[in-house]
Amino acid sequence: MSKTETIKHVTHEDLQALKGHIENLLHTHGKQALHDVASKAEHLAGQARENLAEHAPKKGGSRARSLVAIAIFSVIGYFLGRATK
Repeated sequence: MSKTETIKHVTHEDLQALKGHIENLLHTHGKQALHDVASKAEHLAGQARENLAEHAPKKGGSRARSLVAIAIFSVIGYFLGRATK
């Protein structure tokens, strides 16, 4: 085996080990990060719901609920998208 082939082989082994470590970290810590993001999204959705309830016109109940739903799902979608990148 030439020196170049030996270096390629060692580098390949190092990369495979690094890949294994990264997958392990994502598996153990990724779930916690996703849980944190989900709880933050729930908190922000609650705040959005409260703000919309305060500022929404009192007569248009169904319209206010629609705006609240759009705001909640927008916030949750944003944070879930950021968490999965």
